[in-house]
Amino acid sequence: MREPDPTPSEQWSSWDTEPRLPPTWPGLEDERHAEGFHIDRKGVKSVAGRITDLALRGQPYWHDQPGWPEMHWALPRELSTLFNMADYYVNQFWSDLHTEIGMAGMLIERAATRYDLAENPKLGDIPLGRLDDRLVSRLKGDPPADILAEPSDLYPNVSVSLELPKGISYGVDDMTADKLKKDLGELDLWIDPVRFEERAESLVEMANLFRLRAQDLNDAPWYGEAAAKAQGALRQIYGNITSLAALCGKFGTAARWYEEIAAWCRENFVRVADPDRSGWDEFWDFGGTPDSRTRDFLEEPNNRFMQVYEIMPKRITMDLPGLLVNDASLAEMRRMVRWVETRPKDTEWEKENDEGWLKWHKPRLPAYEEAERQYG
Repeated sequence: MREPDPTPSEQWSSWDTEPRLPPTWPGLEDERHAEGFHIDRKGVKSVAGRITDLALRGQPYWHDQPGWPEMHWALPRELSTLFNMADYYVNQFWSDLHTEIGMAGMLIERAATRYDLAENPKLGDIPLGRLDDRLVSRLKGDPPADILAEPSDLYPNVSVSLELPKGISYGVDDMTADKLKKDLGELDLWIDPVRFEERAESLVEMANLFRLRAQDLNDAPWYGEAAAKAQGALRQIYGNITSLAALCGKFGTAARWYEEIAAWCRENFVRVADPDRSGWDEFWDFGGTPDSRTRDFLEEPNNRFMQVYEIMPKRITMDLPGLLVNDASLAEMRRMVRWVETRPKDTEWEKENDEGWLKWHKPRLPAYEEAERQYG
């Protein structure tokens, strides 16, 4: 009897949240690459068009800004901030990934029309606006003028930490009944766990389709140095698809658990902690104070919130090939790095601001240069 296909959650649960190259890939060990150059132009162009269309699975492209909740209860406040940051960076990763997939398809499609691939196997670059126009033309109804954004600040290989800040006490010793009454209205997450879960499922399906398209490309057939470069880029993109799927799935699981704990707190605070019991009643039954009962009440959910943190991914890492890099964007990145490095820093704020900018963006420059070297 045939084994049932794994569910989407079973698939993303088996994937690493860091981008990993799959050990096997269509055409990876194809001996024909060393034999010379061959391309079925019609077949390759057809497959490339289907790869480009996969970018439409990214619609709509979200570009929310992260929010910063105001609460007295430290652990859910910082957790909520981490979830907001995760949502923000996942949105950027999602947008860049689908745009990269579309660009890969267009570059391969153009390769199918070139007659210099044997001598010049680099894929080259195509303006982002042309990909945008292509995708908009595929939309039905009354499409917007454009749907793509410029590459995000994660592109193509930035890693961001999602760890709790140091130097903060994550206990409940400073909580009072009045503080918690105010916090209960802010305890809900600002993000929707369903969006994480839907994206995880979409990316699992994308990963399966993407690998099939890579196999179709190899079977077209197409082999030679240019084909090997294209398959190498697709393999690297695939590692980012599986990584983002695992991230979305695990953030969705953690966010749903967070909301269950928050709901329990709202539903049980008054019943368990009895924060409005009068001082005269407390005198007779030795029932503590509203504040002490509140702290006792918070011990269990605080421990459960820490367990939520333990299952959350602690880092979001992008590692795309850089197919969106072109001569103009590389020149602009070089110019910006030189300008920030050399411009006058007359105040401490300017010095710290420029150091922060360079710490984030300067490591992107070698990735831009490597993308230009690899793909032209």
